[in-house]
Amino acid sequence: MLLLIISLSIQVFFSPNGGAREAILNEIENAKKEINVTMYIFTDRELSNSLVLAKERGVKVKVLLDGKSAEEIGYSKHHFMSEKNIDVRLDNAHKSYGNKYKGIMHNKFAIIDNRTLITGSFNWTHSAEKLNDENLLIIKDEKRLIRKFRDKFKELWDRSKTLQKPIKVNPYDLTKLKKNIGEWVIISGKPTNWNISRSGHLFIDFGEGKHLFTFVLWEEGLEKLKENGFDLKKLDNKEIELKGKLIDHKKYGLEITTSDPESIRIIEE
Repeated sequence: MLLLIISLSIQVFFSPNGGAREAILNEIENAKKEINVTMYIFTDRELSNSLVLAKERGVKVKVLLDGKSAEEIGYSKHHFMSEKNIDVRLDNAHKSYGNKYKGIMHNKFAIIDNRTLITGSFNWTHSAEKLNDENLLIIKDEKRLIRKFRDKFKELWDRSKTLQKPIKVNPYDLTKLKKNIGEWVIISGKPTNWNISRSGHLFIDFGEGKHLFTFVLWEEGLEKLKENGFDLKKLDNKEIELKGKLIDHKKYGLEITTSDPESIRIIEE
């Protein structure tokens, strides 16, 4: 009888396409009070949207991510979730080896209502669901085990830093732009011009000549943008809002480069 109870309290999923994402979505949708997520990489749109919906219905949601990966991966959903009032923190407090090789926050688990544990190799990403060979465990009502994960979450949460809101910058203010190189920013303004390159990438310029700010949406993101019904013709006369990490490319200057179609929107009057 004991073995039967244990087998019913643990579910196992494998990817690709083994039902892991749907299982996580189901647990999030059934959450009543609290969701604590600790994830190395979080880029999955459906899962982030599900957490936002949980937040909106009154569930307390916390998300902890590896800081280096979150800031370097264009599809990371940390800023999106923060903008939706989810409490997000980034962990950069890793030990280093000889001041050269720094560790990462490589945990992948979530605790729901202090009774459900979701863990395994499965990052909350499109690749984990569709491409990678991954495993996912959903464990319920194992109090001692879940307590250990709760303690680890608190340890990681306490050492991590609250995500700072992106700075809003005028795309024509080059002085302010240069002061925020390396930061996530929100850019809003009317483009000078835009074009789609032979390689299928979208380039949006603000200004003339070499010293200007350019937004680049790679081909993959542009295709998804079109699929979402984005009207590119509005770039001719509308103010737009752009989000991303500002870089200073040695050859091309001030840029945001991304594959995320959600990084661009039209500001409707």
